Amino acid sequence: MSHWIEVKAHLTSAPLDWSAWDAIFDNHGVAGTVQTDNPPTLSGYVGPGSEDSIEDLKAALLAYGAASVTADPVAEIDWAEAWKQFFVPRRVGERFMVVPSWTEYEPLPNDLVITLDPGQAFGTGDHPTTRGCLELLERENSQDKEVADIGCGSGILSVGAGLLGAKSIVCVDTEIVSCASTRENFVRNNVTGQVFNGAGFEPLPQDDTYDLVLSNIISAALIGIAHEAARRVRPGGAWIISGIIEANWPDVLDKATRCGFTLQDFIHEGDWIAARLRK
Repeated sequence: MSHWIEVKAHLTSAPLDWSAWDAIFDNHGVAGTVQTDNPPTLSGYVGPGSEDSIEDLKAALLAYGAASVTADPVAEIDWAEAWKQFFVPRRVGERFMVVPSWTEYEPLPNDLVITLDPGQAFGTGDHPTTRGCLELLERENSQDKEVADIGCGSGILSVGAGLLGAKSIVCVDTEIVSCASTRENFVRNNVTGQVFNGAGFEPLPQDDTYDLVLSNIISAALIGIAHEAARRVRPGGAWIISGIIEANWPDVLDKATRCGFTLQDFIHEGDWIAARLRK
């Protein structure tokens, strides 16, 4: 099969908070959704080879209250262009503006413009997990700090750290496409950093430590790397974490606390938590 499948949930009314619906798609392996308010719909795209997940996804959406769910083929070349109309400039926090690379934007005097083309990598600023990380990064500031981004996706967080004046940046991701996307977005934003393919901190030199570590990954992965994160973050430094579904937050915080971190602040948006932990 050479086509993507658009799975679209048709709702009776637009919810005040779409995050629970987003989570259903995410839990069935569909990262990123497109919503419309009139009529109220939420769409996700299933790629070739993943068609077996469609029926389970449809059942979950109907069980949650969708009026109906459709699944229609979309030519992959059309999808590659069509999704771009939904990625528009977005303000995150006080200063960050996330702007698609194909869009013109006139920045305000204090704007930090992240010019982004995520390609197939996660991270456009549209998801609460990414927004939460960027807002906490802005609060933390990274001026003259050495930063590690574990699970870098599109590189959006590392670019943000670079624009805030980070001294050095290293990035790690398990996906080759994410590593490529991060390198490309570094060039777009005139940010310098090293990008490694691998899991967790493994590709990085064993003795290297950092002022700030960023990790927008799933809860289980955060729990898995918490001990190593505690070893890698310098005293007084910070670990900014996200990708945490609300139900998993107590477990993540408990593990981080037992590893030597203290909670400084957090952002709760919909079903998602992002937090800043201090070493």
